[in-house]
Amino acid sequence: MKSSTRIIEPTVSEQLEPMASEAFVKAQIDALRQQQETQLEALSARMPEGKVALVVFSDDMDKVLAGFVIASGALAMGMQVSMYFTFWGLAAIKRQTRLEGKALKQRMMSLFTPARSEQMGISKLNLFGAGPRMMRSIMKEKNVASLEELRGLVQEMGTRMIGCTMAMDVMGVEEEEFIDGIELGGVATFMEEALKSRMTIFL
Repeated sequence: MKSSTRIIEPTVSEQLEPMASEAFVKAQIDALRQQQETQLEALSARMPEGKVALVVFSDDMDKVLAGFVIASGALAMGMQVSMYFTFWGLAAIKRQTRLEGKALKQRMMSLFTPARSEQMGISKLNLFGAGPRMMRSIMKEKNVASLEELRGLVQEMGTRMIGCTMAMDVMGVEEEEFIDGIELGGVATFMEEALKSRMTIFL
């Protein structure tokens, strides 16, 4: 008796099954790739850029001078720099003090703070104003750029200088009292810069 081999043909559904599995796997891979791209874009948006952000809070000449030195160094390295001047630090970008039209409390604040950068004291050995005069004299003898010269230099090199609008209201400082080229902005302006910066320095 001869044995016979029966060939069983796959059904239509069985023929389609590998194609369906392949399409399913491809869809899963595409979805995973899209998810990864979305995560990378979100991560990239949070990555710091080649920026340095400085908050200038002090009206001490030596501290502000250090801020401008750091800014010039960062600029020389090809980084972008923003400086946010707030409260006492507003004196660093003032060229004059105006009292006309101000309320009594704002006038008092103006009188008790440096009228412009040239009148700022130093954090140690101020000696009733003798300290900063001596320091400026030594800097001149040693051919070290003054605060005002450094300020002009970093400004020319593209430093973004921002005056805090809230501090201006509290300290009684008006936009007309600033040197040229000063932007005005609130804390959101600074945070936008700080979040994109590799380094944030408080002076």
